[in-house]
Amino acid sequence: MDYHLKYKQAYLKIKNARRLLVVSHVNPDGDALSSVCVFLELASILGVKADAYCHDKKVSAFNYLAHESSIVSDKSKILPLTAYDVMVILDCGSIARTYLEDEIREVQLSVDRPYIIELDHHPKIDDFADLEIRQPDKAATVEVIYNLLKENKVEFNKNFANCILTGILTDTGNFLYSSSTNINIAIASEMLNYGAQFPKIVNNTLRNQNLLTMKIWGITMSNLQINKTYNLAYSVITKDDIDTLLKLGSAQEIERYLTYDVYGDIAGFLSTLADVQAIMLLREEHEGKIKGSLRTSKNGVDISVLAKQLGGGGHAKASGFMVEGHIEKTDTGWKIV
Repeated sequence: MDYHLKYKQAYLKIKNARRLLVVSHVNPDGDALSSVCVFLELASILGVKADAYCHDKKVSAFNYLAHESSIVSDKSKILPLTAYDVMVILDCGSIARTYLEDEIREVQLSVDRPYIIELDHHPKIDDFADLEIRQPDKAATVEVIYNLLKENKVEFNKNFANCILTGILTDTGNFLYSSSTNINIAIASEMLNYGAQFPKIVNNTLRNQNLLTMKIWGITMSNLQINKTYNLAYSVITKDDIDTLLKLGSAQEIERYLTYDVYGDIAGFLSTLADVQAIMLLREEHEGKIKGSLRTSKNGVDISVLAKQLGGGGHAKASGFMVEGHIEKTDTGWKIV
């Protein structure tokens, strides 16, 4: 089935749904939140009841997006999955990142289960959707959704435009990353014509910096090293570094200030470092887990291969993973124990 038919099939399923559930990945970034908000706007226009869930959604710099405040981060606040006849999963890369894997696996055995539609720009990891629309050549999931709206002749408005432009800008680093193309630049220009508020988007993301964000940038740059054997640049943010940040304010304040994926922004910026093949940013979590972000701007380098080896995933230029452990500083750098 070609993409045109898939776009039409997905639209018809959503249009005829009695109740829709829209889901994106844990700790959602700008593309994830924008993608969810596009579908909530579409459901509103079509008169379809819709709920939305993103686990660990923090106080957001993206609260200017229509419907963003209606996205819940507590799964107990959505209905049992059997109450939905259509479920749309966006930008997740893998089913585990929905934070609903057990519920989805269980409901797939039920007769009264939702029809699952997956839209993504990450390479395929899991096979769980009834209808999969996956375009790894796109810079952001909102690009895939843009094509769906265009194919079905949905009339764009300011709400759609703000969401689509936000998703593109955040996943291309405001067109600084190698994922930028003439196509997504043209889409961004079109969204401006539909009323996307470019100054507000930039002010709430790129320019929405604060002392804590700058401290994290400073720690990352201070810890930056290059492994010349593999031509890999890497940096770490340890638990001790986080504890130092906590002295600047409460944990709640840090969560409030770090309102978007600052680590993704740092990783994207470091990917432009000359004379290295790729970069890896590790940050230590308080629950004994280490999150890794991988980026490259080099043609012919696919860092998703490394991410998959470490239990994660993503696409060729931007991937991530999570491992258990603790980062310890040594005389020559750091090690995971």
